[in-house]
Amino acid sequence: MNTTGLDILEPHSLRRDGRLGNAPRNGVSLFFPAGQRPSAAAIAALLDAEPGTGTGGHVTARVSHRPPDRAGWVELLANGLTFDLAGLAPATPAPLTEIAQEHGFDGACSLEGLETVELVPGGHIVGGARLLPVIRVLAGLAASLALKLPVAAVGWQSAQTVMEPRYFAQIVVNWLAGGAFPALGLTALLRAEDGSIASRGLARFSGQEMQLEAAAGESPSDSLKLAIRVVDFLVRQGKLAAPREIDSPRGRLLVEPSQTGRQVWVWRQN
Repeated sequence: MNTTGLDILEPHSLRRDGRLGNAPRNGVSLFFPAGQRPSAAAIAALLDAEPGTGTGGHVTARVSHRPPDRAGWVELLANGLTFDLAGLAPATPAPLTEIAQEHGFDGACSLEGLETVELVPGGHIVGGARLLPVIRVLAGLAASLALKLPVAAVGWQSAQTVMEPRYFAQIVVNWLAGGAFPALGLTALLRAEDGSIASRGLARFSGQEMQLEAAAGESPSDSLKLAIRVVDFLVRQGKLAAPREIDSPRGRLLVEPSQTGRQVWVWRQN
């Protein structure tokens, strides 16, 4: 299984659907082989059979509201927060998402023929969908479901990434346990023709996207490693209001927010 992400920097769309707008959403897409989406009854039975368990001991969940199964959704209560799991059988699958980058698959990922179930913040917390505690619970709950159900791929909507389920669970568990932020999955790092690397989905965590200046003679893998370090710094730091200089294995960097505050430019310092 490829977990380096070094060969997937070029953006591409695995599948598009006319029902979707261009704005990324803030949930998780669980992709199932056709005919294998679970029902609300199956989700309730799964959680009842494993009380008090969750991903890495971080997330526990139970069904807190269950309309008739034909509605195709349930409300889940996890760590005191509510999330909606929609697109369940026998209802219509959840909408598809556009994909910019894939991670963790042995070969190329194809979503052709797969059906989507969507995990999103519930109505009570939808206004806090960008708050880190909500995102962490969402990620942990999605990782737990991805391992317990016949999920073929996991999509992180705000970054427009798709991941192999075990890869997704591994990076989430490591992050929830105090490890580095999983930039290769919860953000997309996209290489431009000039060699610079731009993020997609980072703003959900830090309030800003970043673009790392290219460096002559630097290998793609070294540029990617540096971009990952910068993303981790920005997630830990939070939104930047003024320029900062930081050290890196590739030399000092100037991290400068744009005048609009929505973009961070990362320049190499001589």
